[in-house]
Amino acid sequence: MSDLEKITANREGFNLRARAHMQSSYYDVERFRQGHNMLRRLEREELGDVSGRSLLELQCHIGVNSLSLARMGAHVTGMDISDEAIDIARGLAGDLGLDARFVQSNLYDLPAVLDGEFDMVFTGYGTLSFLPDIAGWAKVAARYVKPGGTLTIVEIHPVLTLFGDVDGELRIARSLFQSRDVHHEMTKSYADRIADEVEVEKHSIYGWRWTVEEVVNALIDAGLTIERLREVPYDARQRLPLMVPDGDHNWRIPGDPIPLSFACVARK
Repeated sequence: MSDLEKITANREGFNLRARAHMQSSYYDVERFRQGHNMLRRLEREELGDVSGRSLLELQCHIGVNSLSLARMGAHVTGMDISDEAIDIARGLAGDLGLDARFVQSNLYDLPAVLDGEFDMVFTGYGTLSFLPDIAGWAKVAARYVKPGGTLTIVEIHPVLTLFGDVDGELRIARSLFQSRDVHHEMTKSYADRIADEVEVEKHSIYGWRWTVEEVVNALIDAGLTIERLREVPYDARQRLPLMVPDGDHNWRIPGDPIPLSFACVARK
């Protein structure tokens, strides 16, 4: 199967997930409607003050982060491959009277449908693993950053993806340098707590594992300057049964033994 066929399958899968995520505790759409800022701590810290800034969120899914940024005063554009997710994002913006626009596109085709440059480009948790070409992604992302502007990434740390939970203990289950392509047949989608996972019609999801090194070097090769790189021992959701909530809408492994998220800010 070609990368394009895998991307197309992911689009179909995320159309199913978008509908299901209206009932997900992770997206918590009703709480969002009531005014809650859906950005997690690391995202808020790395983005900083967005008021008055033009901002593009890549792979925005159903748009609750983009619309939270609009509430914070940013002039927001969100893009996603899922037409169902973009429809939901546009509907939320209209219902809540928030000024944001949304574009449906395969990320690699975005320059064909979206013009302009932005003060800030942002991509949040769980996006890079659905991209088969990290160098191509970096070139597209950098193309939208104004001179002097920033690209901010907040992502699942690839180290976390190597471990499994065996009888309450971390065990290495795979190599970061082998079996880089991922394929899963899914009947559930993610939520904050594993116990709250949302039922979804069976679908295929394809992914690719990237090291922090590969992500950072792709940004450098795309002409950006790395300003900051952070690794932290908390994540946006419970990915292993032994992870516990920390009281700040994040999840940790007791003892903080490994990094669970990383963030990178690069400037043009």
